[in-house]
Amino acid sequence: MNDKKKIANLFLLGSIIVFIAFHLFNSQNVLVYIIQKASEAAVVGGFADWFAVSALFKHPLGLKIPHTNIIENNRQKLIDSIAKTVSDTWLSKKYLAIQINNIDPSAIVLNLSKKHRYIAALKKIAKKYTTKIIAFAYTKQFDSMLQKYIDNYIYKLNFYDIFKNNAQNLFKSSLYDEAYKALSMQAKHYILNLNSEKLVQFAIKYLDSDIKTKLSPILKNALENNFDKLIEDLCDYVVLLINRNKDTISIYIEEFIESYKNKAISKDIVITLLEGFNIIDKEALSQELIEQLKRLILEIKQNQTHSIRLNIKNYAISQIYTYEPKLYTYVLELIQYELEQNVTKIKNFFLKQIDDPNTSQKIAYWLNLAINSNLALDFYKQNEFKIKMFISANIQNSIKSFVTKNKTIITKKANFEKYFSYIHNYIINQLLQHKYEFDSFVKQKLTYIMRQNHHLIGKTVKNYLNDLKHEQLIYQIESKVGNDLQYIRINGSIVGSIVGFIIAIVSLIIKNFLR
Repeated sequence: MNDKKKIANLFLLGSIIVFIAFHLFNSQNVLVYIIQKASEAAVVGGFADWFAVSALFKHPLGLKIPHTNIIENNRQKLIDSIAKTVSDTWLSKKYLAIQINNIDPSAIVLNLSKKHRYIAALKKIAKKYTTKIIAFAYTKQFDSMLQKYIDNYIYKLNFYDIFKNNAQNLFKSSLYDEAYKALSMQAKHYILNLNSEKLVQFAIKYLDSDIKTKLSPILKNALENNFDKLIEDLCDYVVLLINRNKDTISIYIEEFIESYKNKAISKDIVITLLEGFNIIDKEALSQELIEQLKRLILEIKQNQTHSIRLNIKNYAISQIYTYEPKLYTYVLELIQYELEQNVTKIKNFFLKQIDDPNTSQKIAYWLNLAINSNLALDFYKQNEFKIKMFISANIQNSIKSFVTKNKTIITKKANFEKYFSYIHNYIINQLLQHKYEFDSFVKQKLTYIMRQNHHLIGKTVKNYLNDLKHEQLIYQIESKVGNDLQYIRINGSIVGSIVGFIIAIVSLIIKNFLR
């Protein structure tokens, strides 16, 4: 720009020198007159354009003339205008969206993947960060970060809803079939190699505490829940027995009266006299006693608050706790005996069920029912925290275990080259197979990011220009358009001289015409 500025100054200086020099001559000479007018116009044009160009950047000659030093006085307007032009016109959302849509992301990636230097650079970066990640995986900071990240992610999930919503599709998928095959093979192997004696001992040990703590409450609850029916059935049965054995009972009562009479002479005399005067009839008395007994039994049956009925209930419950040790031992021995006698049958039953082709679908059906039941939902709600802790801990342990087991495999040069090539080829093949999806995804994401952050373009331009000092801003403008501005000055002198020449010719023509 400095060279063009010097040329512009020389043009102006030359115009001034010619102007002064030719005004020393007599203007009666036509040629002198024309040169005077041309140099005069060139000086005016050169000065005018010098003033205009200078007024953009400063006060010409240091004089604070209005509408000079335009850039500094209108700095903020200029910055806002430039930022708006860049944001809304040159790099508008519509323009950028069109440019993004014209990009071929997959072609770019595929072209880069064919260049050895890019692959080598990518491999170097991958190895560098793989080594760093593995080293980092052995630090407490990694453990803390991994736990925090997984816990935060896991605790946001509702595993019951996830499993419930996907269970039906899962049970119909090949993944479920493969999982069932693998688990059934392991189960069969385990059952076939399971020691029968140990199985019985394990079952007894497992049931021991449950039977010991739950036997009495279970029996008590069973008695309380079924006592009314039991006592009613018992009363009906007793009445039935009385009716069936009425004669026997009657004879027994008569014999009882005779035995009572023979116990003392006074009793014998009284009862004999009563019988003699027909005041007492042993047969009628026995029948009456039987009817009274039946009425009592009927009352016990119908009245749930009858004292005898309540006494029977309390007695039965007390006997449960009295005989609890014996009942516990008896039940445990019975279970052990049944298991020992049938352990082979039980094993064969399970093996048969595993081999049954319908078992997998039966299990899927039962699991699906269980998952959709209130029982499963209640269980999940009660144990949600424990379930999530269990899942989180297992994921963390799996990641650490994987890193530990595969450290040498990953970091060893030959293995790293092998795995890198495999992953690289896999990604390229997937890209070729899903080119359209990849391009659409990248374009959508780039367009979304552009639209979400488009305001930053104008903001960045504005911040950059605001951070520039006035001298820096002037330098930036002059470095870009300074030469063109100096050409304006040069053109001003040239055009001025041409206009002056034309004016001089026209002036001479008019003078000659008027003569």
